[in-house]
Amino acid sequence: MILTKAIQLEAANWLGCKSGQKCLTEIRRLYNEKSITNDAWCALFVWTMTNEACKKLGVSNPLKQTKSTAVMLSEAKKTLRTDNTPSKGSVFYTTRTGGGHVGFVLNVEGNKFYTIEGNTTNSSGEYGVFEKTRDTKTKDYQFIHLEDLDTFENNIFAPLQFDLELIIADPRSYISAGILLAGGFIAYKIYKTQRRH
Repeated sequence: MILTKAIQLEAANWLGCKSGQKCLTEIRRLYNEKSITNDAWCALFVWTMTNEACKKLGVSNPLKQTKSTAVMLSEAKKTLRTDNTPSKGSVFYTTRTGGGHVGFVLNVEGNKFYTIEGNTTNSSGEYGVFEKTRDTKTKDYQFIHLEDLDTFENNIFAPLQFDLELIIADPRSYISAGILLAGGFIAYKIYKTQRRH
């Protein structure tokens, strides 16, 4: 779960950032937006957090760089699994007044799932980056399954530049990597020993 955990950690760094604040300008800068506009930015947030995590892991961003939620979903369908079942680490898509909306799924409990999302409202009606609880019984959702990319190949060389929190969050990846590397070293030593005889 290295990739999706890394994305969630990136997103959590911006919790409480609100529209109109300097932090949103910084998120837009990370997206490489040339001119700062006041358009919807939930897809921009999802792509940017994913991209920042991917850069640290040294892997390619699987999402298309777009501020359109519909384009993000349609492009994801070409290379990633998408369906109507939420899962930890996926990106949700739903429609709302004025267009679509996307965000990250942190956890799932029955019909409910918990999120971090940008350009969403808190209890005071302010727009920003907030955690929310959503229910599949109340709306139709589609999910882009980024957690499918939490493969051994994406995990093995990631650890060195990541912080301790991420390593603790997914120790199995590092244990597996250690076993593989140790096994390869032992096999090499046996091979070298046999060649001498």
